[in-house]
Amino acid sequence: MFSEWKFTTKDIAEKPDLFMSGHRACAGCAPATVLRLIMKAVRGPTIVTNATGCMEVVSSIYPYTSWATPWLHTAFENVAANASGIEAALKIMKKKGRIKQEQIDIVALAGDGGTYDIGIQALSGAVERGHDFLFVLYDNEAYMNCLSRESLIMTKDGLKKITEVKKGDEIYAFDQKSYQPVLKKCTGIFDNGTRGIYELETLHHSIKATSNHPFLVLKRNGRGRKNGFVWKTLSEVKVGDEVVVLKNLDSSEHFGMEKVKCTRYVGEEPTLDLRVEGEHNFIADGIVVHNTGIQRSGGTPFGASTTTSPAGTVIPGKLENKKPIADIMVAHDMPYVATASPYYWRDLLVKVRRGIEVNGPAFLHVFAPCPRGWRSDPAKSIELSRLAVETCIFPLWEAVNGDYQLSAPSKVIALAPQKKKPVKEYLQVQGRFRHLFTPKFEKMLDEIQRLTDEKWNKLLKKSGMTQPAKAA
Repeated sequence: MFSEWKFTTKDIAEKPDLFMSGHRACAGCAPATVLRLIMKAVRGPTIVTNATGCMEVVSSIYPYTSWATPWLHTAFENVAANASGIEAALKIMKKKGRIKQEQIDIVALAGDGGTYDIGIQALSGAVERGHDFLFVLYDNEAYMNCLSRESLIMTKDGLKKITEVKKGDEIYAFDQKSYQPVLKKCTGIFDNGTRGIYELETLHHSIKATSNHPFLVLKRNGRGRKNGFVWKTLSEVKVGDEVVVLKNLDSSEHFGMEKVKCTRYVGEEPTLDLRVEGEHNFIADGIVVHNTGIQRSGGTPFGASTTTSPAGTVIPGKLENKKPIADIMVAHDMPYVATASPYYWRDLLVKVRRGIEVNGPAFLHVFAPCPRGWRSDPAKSIELSRLAVETCIFPLWEAVNGDYQLSAPSKVIALAPQKKKPVKEYLQVQGRFRHLFTPKFEKMLDEIQRLTDEKWNKLLKKSGMTQPAKAA
């Protein structure tokens, strides 16, 4: 079914980069490493389509690109639909004799939102229809966005630069039910490093933010404003869209709508973001924006602290388990589904090639640590991707026509259970799990270990290796 080409370091060194250096990813960004490896494994002419997300932002800051192959940016939710359309168009063009290549491969890239959450509908539909493309989830287990450090925030004490806002300060937010201003406490401030920044302008306001920062926009063709708002990332906002702006706190009509005049790239700047209780939005430079920072997603693991699943005195971070996205795709009767880690780079390359070669849709779930979101050492991202496998937090496997089989690194642990490391080794090096190592929540460590062992043993049974494996 698959070619037997075994990737070597020589193969990798000699093959030109199709995802090139010069991108704006943060130091230690594992998704950037993942993309470079993926593009080393393609077999020929390839079209890449990329959902809104971190890798879209850092690789395509106008007028630059890190892509040495045809590449399209599409909206957060529909990268699988875009890949479906590309595949259908290629079939028609080949049938009409307009292109001569016998094989043009299609790779769809998406992060957590574009796969686990807002993108799962398009992905499920594309797989059901049987379109021939490889879908790659680069899983950094949250959403990450931010604003320029120049932004002015409307607080109880008047305008403050975002750099002057402190945890506990009261900040004005927009109540989407009453359309009134409400005061909410700032519960966190996040330094998200230097990022590519765009400027959005309306008649009376301008704001600078990363292209994936959400703004509150009036739905097009909506009937009035009631239930007519939607959150759009800056990259999705179009000229003519109406955004919610602050008019005057002292008047009866506090908020209004202003049309977007333009959006443009302005360069790289240091960035910050706020976490705000309750409404999860605030007013920056007179415009209503979402408090983002590091938001939980369907891929965020149990117990992780994010801006929208914060660890406090009562709630110990995210209360829900991580969605088993790869198993969900196996349930779609896909011909090929696999998991991969950048530490085990050869295994990743082989799986990319197998996903491309298979006739029909293929899904590759790649573990991709984010030092900013995980509050981990940027120099340890690849080591974290190894620990995730060794603790069985993220085991490596593939399912060919629904038949599960463990990949070599995880098979070693299955055959020698003493090699399985405790999850504490993985959790303790990440700030998002720091609260679990306190007396109040330390029992959750045992629960995470129990859940990990339970899922691992289920995977052993599905792959025909029934020997239970416990942490050392």
